Amino acid sequence: MHNRLTKRASGWLAGAVLLSALLGTSSTSTAAIHGQLGTDNSDCLRCHRMETLAYRDPQSGELVDLHVNGEQFGHSAHAEVPCIDCHQGDFGQYPHPAAALAQRLDCVGCHEDQPDAHERAYRFQTIEQEFARSIHATSDSPKVKGFNCHHCHDPHTFRNSAIGQPIAEIVRSDNQLCLSCHSKIREPYSTAHLWLPKRDKHWQAVRCLECHTPLTDLGQPVSHQLLAGKDSNFDCVNCHSQEQRLLQRLYQYRSATDLENSGWLSKAILNQSYVVGMSRSPLLDALGLGVMGLTLCVLIAHGWGRYRAYRRFRQHQLEQ
Repeated sequence: MHNRLTKRASGWLAGAVLLSALLGTSSTSTAAIHGQLGTDNSDCLRCHRMETLAYRDPQSGELVDLHVNGEQFGHSAHAEVPCIDCHQGDFGQYPHPAAALAQRLDCVGCHEDQPDAHERAYRFQTIEQEFARSIHATSDSPKVKGFNCHHCHDPHTFRNSAIGQPIAEIVRSDNQLCLSCHSKIREPYSTAHLWLPKRDKHWQAVRCLECHTPLTDLGQPVSHQLLAGKDSNFDCVNCHSQEQRLLQRLYQYRSATDLENSGWLSKAILNQSYVVGMSRSPLLDALGLGVMGLTLCVLIAHGWGRYRAYRRFRQHQLEQ
């Protein structure tokens, strides 16, 4: 009798354990079906790293790419930022609710809330004000409707240019942002920028921003107020002069060692940023002027000597 009760109790215990396991499995399966996600970036990238992830916008009919390159994101300026810091809607559910998908990300608000925001020389509020005057914000063209920060700065891949980074790399990266939309100016028969001498050379050496943004004070970063073509800078002297506007804009990314150097040698050889009319050495200028002056004196002396010799020759002929 005792053995029978013991076996029955053991059976009940085993049944209870099995039922608990089944309920747990059911709960887990339900969570998996409904897609209840965690808050770690890896949970988001589990789906968003798929290159084919996209949806069709019901209003425009265009495909919206939802792919995030995990490797590029890991090297971006936001690599240490959790996804939910920007995407604060109810993204823990899958499919994501429409209310969460409709939220508008606020770059300025997030960056202004940072503890060191007031210590920065260039505030994001200033960027917002400059952008409000930009052609991308004031144009009536339907092509720029809804234009925002993300059209140029992909938050999942954007990286700040760093001091010491090769100038050519910065130029190529920044110009590609513009050319991703303004691709027609690269077409063989495009008439854009025909006024610019050696157009292709300029595109390889300087950023579009150097001409298509207002000139800023020395030491200030490039403005986010993009100018219309007719309002852009057409004055070559702004770069090709000793005022060195370009030196304070594009060439601010030179290494500290190069910044300490001066003269033609460092700009032309060490830094590879020689610009005609801007990269001048006072010593070479003085030597050049001296050589030109000496050459002029030699020419004058030679001409005067030839003239005197001719006069003597004519006088000698008359005396004979």
